Amino acid sequence: MKRLLKRHKTFITYFIIGTIATVVDIILLYILSDLLSINVIVSNAISVFCSILLSFYLNARFNFKKTDKLFLKFLSFFGVFLVSGIIIGSLVFAYLYETAGLYKFFAKIISVMVAGTIQFLFNNYVTFK
Repeated sequence: MKRLLKRHKTFITYFIIGTIATVVDIILLYILSDLLSINVIVSNAISVFCSILLSFYLNARFNFKKTDKLFLKFLSFFGVFLVSGIIIGSLVFAYLYETAGLYKFFAKIISVMVAGTIQFLFNNYVTFK
């Protein structure tokens, strides 16, 4: 078990950071859409963007421990999140919420799981290499 954890430490840490960012994302979605009555799709895009900033900071500092060329790494990280998080994630979210009729927070969790898998693969092998 210890060997397995050591072997997958980066993925596990990425998952934990992603979970933290997702909780922030969902809380912001709730605040924006339910408390402030902002359109749910707009609220989702805003909450995703905020979680990107948090996730980059935590991953750069604690997971991949990178301090060089942070601006370029952020652009790469942001590009990955833009494509997978905002575009793909939002398309999955919109489909599940608007077409399939899934409760918005369940749709959100599923969309984050799909986007998160794509993000980890790219960030692990490109952004933070």
